[in-house]
Amino acid sequence: MNSDKQLIVISDLDGTLLDHHSYQFDAAQPALALLADHKIPLILNSSKTAAEIIAIRKTLHNHQPFIAENGGGIYLPEGPDYQLVPMGKPRQDFLPLLAKLRQEMNLAFTGFSDMDIEQLQACTGLSEQACVRAQQRDFTEPLLWEDTETALQQFTEALGQYELQVIRGGRFVHVSGRTDKGKAIQWLRNYFLEQLGQPVEIIALGDSDNDLQMLAMAEHPFMIRSPVHSPPAAEIDQLKISERFGPAGWNECICNFFEEHRMI
Repeated sequence: MNSDKQLIVISDLDGTLLDHHSYQFDAAQPALALLADHKIPLILNSSKTAAEIIAIRKTLHNHQPFIAENGGGIYLPEGPDYQLVPMGKPRQDFLPLLAKLRQEMNLAFTGFSDMDIEQLQACTGLSEQACVRAQQRDFTEPLLWEDTETALQQFTEALGQYELQVIRGGRFVHVSGRTDKGKAIQWLRNYFLEQLGQPVEIIALGDSDNDLQMLAMAEHPFMIRSPVHSPPAAEIDQLKISERFGPAGWNECICNFFEEHRMI
């Protein structure tokens, strides 16, 4: 770790800081306390919507900028509100295309825009209020994929002709413009340099394919083990993989980092 740089932590939520099944983060409390004690900013970088992340930030007492919808938008606190830096293609612009391709290619998938609140609750386990927040999307459309891997590859290739991409998350595949969590991190790296007057050094933590670009951008990348899938294949310098799952693995990685760098 370089003492001339400001250390910041950038983290995915579902399956990483939040438990895959319960969405709780109790097991990460010791590491969260370490970050607070050392005044190290925690930036949330998730496929979740801004409305979802704002609610989680309140629970975490977090007041930092955050990244929503797989890098689709960067939100900078501005008084009681936020300044939005759009990075992705507006969701409403490509929803008709998804419906068109589903019919033409005879695909089986269900998008968030197809579901009512009860259906979304059934496939996510979220509360009614949380599902309402999850529906407030601006840049991405999560799909519950109910077709074959071959069909998904064909669908991905078809979307590529329209400058759209498919990224795998923990539960869903996400359709968006050609942005990702890594591009948003690069923007924030420059933002912090301007705000702090010094470069930053990044710890990044994630568990899925959609976190790989984020991990590749970090000086200290950590892959958190998942109880539902193997760690995605990745060739990332200095990548470490947790022994434990979810928030327990998150806590393990942060605490180990502090010990290795003699910060505690």
